[in-house]
Amino acid sequence: MLQMLVYFSKITYKAQLTLFQRSFEDDIKEVINPDTIITRYGRPWRFSRPKIYEGYLVGKFGFMLTGTEVWGDYDEDIKDFIEQTIESKQSAWVLWAIDLSNHLIAFEAKPPLIYYQSFKGAFEDILEKRPDFGLTVEDFVQTAKFVEWVSGVERVISFKANLRTPNPDWSKHPKIIQEILGDTNADRAKLELTKLKDSTDSLDTKNTIRDLVDYGEEGYSSIIARGEKRKQTKIFDSSKRVPSERMEVAKGINDGSKWKLIINALRKFVK
Repeated sequence: MLQMLVYFSKITYKAQLTLFQRSFEDDIKEVINPDTIITRYGRPWRFSRPKIYEGYLVGKFGFMLTGTEVWGDYDEDIKDFIEQTIESKQSAWVLWAIDLSNHLIAFEAKPPLIYYQSFKGAFEDILEKRPDFGLTVEDFVQTAKFVEWVSGVERVISFKANLRTPNPDWSKHPKIIQEILGDTNADRAKLELTKLKDSTDSLDTKNTIRDLVDYGEEGYSSIIARGEKRKQTKIFDSSKRVPSERMEVAKGINDGSKWKLIINALRKFVK
């Protein structure tokens, strides 16, 4: 059986206050345009035409490369082996699915051609074509993994959070987010908490820091923390702890069946 590696991430959405109220679905469908091409590290990336499958927005995303190859051949006219240079194309793509209700996205990775950061970086470049929509892709912070990391260190010596403004509904977010971003009318903020070098105690991760980590589960924050255990530094980096799942797939499986697997994994992840 072959394996399919699927990652989970979050598309954050800052709804724009305009005369014509639009939805996340309207905006993401307009941005994911097969006619839009961006070049990243010399590779032109583009989307296939998206469609709705079992209530999810699905499609493909990949790149094309054009080059030349040298092939050996036998020329009957001169009775000799020759080399011919011909044009060749290399394409690589992955499948993805977006939950339009909670803005979560699940997508394949196909190392070494397409890694998690390859997909995310190219997708972000596409989204930046329409900055008026306020869309971006964020690493998904998992509170449980942070709590597990904290339990494995003797003390936490520093904590950094990069915060983004949420959608206009502040009510479901921690009070500290309203105070930092809402009360200052900031779109982004960097918060850094550090113990002095001669300190022997730890940062308290149970209240304010926990709220900031929980906020990351909404896709609006990335986290880096440093801790110590037996005088060795231990690091928690949300960008390197991206949730993923490996699934077995039958050889020759069609795209519809692959999308079904990705969607089922996304449903399970949400639960």
